[in-house]
Amino acid sequence: MKNPKVFISYSWDSPEHKDWVTALANELRKIGIDAKIDEFITQRGTVNLNRMMIENIRDTDYTLVVLTDKYAQKAESFKGGVGYETSLLVNEIGENIEKIIPIVRFRGDIRKAIPFYLKGVTYIDFSNDHNFYDKLEELKYKILKKDRIEMEPLGEIPDLKPRKVTMETLQKTRSVGISDGLIPDFREITDRDKNRFMKQSYTEIIEHLSQLADQTKQRNRNFDYEIDVVTNKKSLIRYYINGMEKQTVKIWLGSNFSRDEHIFLSYNGHMIDSDNSFNEMITCEVDKNKNLKLKMTMQSYGDKEEKDVNEIAVEIWKHIMQYFR
Repeated sequence: MKNPKVFISYSWDSPEHKDWVTALANELRKIGIDAKIDEFITQRGTVNLNRMMIENIRDTDYTLVVLTDKYAQKAESFKGGVGYETSLLVNEIGENIEKIIPIVRFRGDIRKAIPFYLKGVTYIDFSNDHNFYDKLEELKYKILKKDRIEMEPLGEIPDLKPRKVTMETLQKTRSVGISDGLIPDFREITDRDKNRFMKQSYTEIIEHLSQLADQTKQRNRNFDYEIDVVTNKKSLIRYYINGMEKQTVKIWLGSNFSRDEHIFLSYNGHMIDSDNSFNEMITCEVDKNKNLKLKMTMQSYGDKEEKDVNEIAVEIWKHIMQYFR
């Protein structure tokens, strides 16, 4: 895959804003995106500014438009470099709207930061600097044309039959039915069902823990975390406060004691290289209605009832939180 080229259009609102745009360009360049701003080009010699803007908007893969209230004012009145770029982008948006990626950096009524030709166009909101890297991740996926959320492939349309309702069928249902406990359930839960359930649960537990950590990060500027994917069945989650590592959780999927898959957890960085030692083992259980559930077998606090994935993730998070206090 070739490195995508991006030109960033922005207004010189203030020295701080110019530095922010420069930092954004350099963050994109770190991950292989050839991002350029006007000062990258003009600092090396005399440049025809109009030609520079035309060539970069025409020849790059994307134009990234950094929207502020001052940018919108200049675009609306076609003033300065922003006004000239606006005249170019108006034509571009009519021919290839996907080539323009608006991002907003404005605290207040966002409508004031959106010029006329971008009304109704989706944008990425960079207004809160605390969420910069989350929004950078969203921008990265868009520029690299990758889906952030996996879309399930279309399956076959089921052969649906209408339900027949007559007085005769109603009477039969009242006299004998599943609700009377007279219809047995012969379904069998196989080893394959259990292993598939555990693989899905492993993935969902990590997703839930990531969501809880993201919410904690938004509320606490000095909190951060990293997820190292060792294999598709093993991950390390490291939690930091003020840059200091407070807890490392190893979570993996394995079958140490039987052919069934279990989820194992090791807290506080112990035995990272060995899978023979762990603090918690989560097993697959089948309830009375033949539903698959999870059970924490070594839990020393709370109950040991069967739980769903979300409840298990909450219990794990509560345990992790003990090391942050």
